[in-house]
Amino acid sequence: MFNELYNVFEEAMNHSSSTKLDGETYLARMYYGIKIVRDKDTHDITIYDTARGGDYYREMNEEQYNMFFENGWKTGVRKLTLVKYKERLNVIEQKIKEEINGKNNPNYISYLKDTRSTTLNKYYNITQKLNKNGKIKNYKIQR
Repeated sequence: MFNELYNVFEEAMNHSSSTKLDGETYLARMYYGIKIVRDKDTHDITIYDTARGGDYYREMNEEQYNMFFENGWKTGVRKLTLVKYKERLNVIEQKIKEEINGKNNPNYISYLKDTRSTTLNKYYNITQKLNKNGKIKNYKIQR
């Protein structure tokens, strides 16, 4: 497992679109809100989802780590991001239904629809990148 994780880390380090977030005691890269960190002293490598977990980043679970082992850094991040966007779209759809059946505030409904449209565009862009590389299959992950 360490060799696989090391390979994912090396791919992240060499990926030009990943943001460099190195500190004094660690090396780190971030792409679409997913952060990979290697401690300089212990050489431990950890992958975090920065969009979840409140005050602290949440470490990936075993299934998500396997997504990186199978697909590498770039494709793994994109597939996980698609899952997050699908979850966000489901929440937005539910809020739209509740608002229409409840207060029916036109400004809030318009905001939700704009947010849905923005999220759909982001989802589409990532699927296009995956389709371009033939990597769209098997991206479903349970959270």
